[in-house]
Amino acid sequence: MKRQLHENEVRSKIIQVARRLFLSQGYEQTRIRQIKEAAEVKIGTIYHFYQNKEDILAHIVRESFFRVLVRARQLAGNNQQLNLGCELAWHIHTMHQHPQSAEMYLISYNSPRISAEILSNQVERSKDLFGERCPDLSDEDHQFFSMVAKGMMQSITLRTVNGVLGDPDFVVDKSITVLLKLMDIPAAEIEATRQQIKRLAIAEKVATLLPRS
Repeated sequence: MKRQLHENEVRSKIIQVARRLFLSQGYEQTRIRQIKEAAEVKIGTIYHFYQNKEDILAHIVRESFFRVLVRARQLAGNNQQLNLGCELAWHIHTMHQHPQSAEMYLISYNSPRISAEILSNQVERSKDLFGERCPDLSDEDHQFFSMVAKGMMQSITLRTVNGVLGDPDFVVDKSITVLLKLMDIPAAEIEATRQQIKRLAIAEKVATLLPRS
């Protein structure tokens, strides 16, 4: 039991240190050696838990997406359309306010391994959000919706990295509208979701949590 607790603490410390370094100086600029020194562990310890730097990033991305799901649920409750909107808004405002995080998103989308995991998770998320409301949707329908959502986010990420995203509120609003239309959500509900997102002021909430470089 004590050994397991110690291993969990070490694993968590490596992830925390790596996340801080990735955000402060960039993923590409960060070396495993720097993570080792900042975490005060041996290089062999890092490779005991993680295959390589990409594996560390995969764990960070997984944790980040889970945290966004939790925060969206806290804001939206059982409103499924609003949950989707909050998730989109949180990701987009995070990238806009912290460009280094956008680099991490883009590298994740461009990694075959991490990208496949993201898509798989999005398919399950689509079923969670719309499966009960839209019972006629097939697995292929959810797969297609998830591919569209992932492609949209990848394009938004690329524009953010290139410094040409534009107004993030506009991007959030249009993204929500497009995806909810794709799921045949009535126009009145889409409009209600758009207005609720604006009232939630997610950009301000993101700003209170993001680390500053």
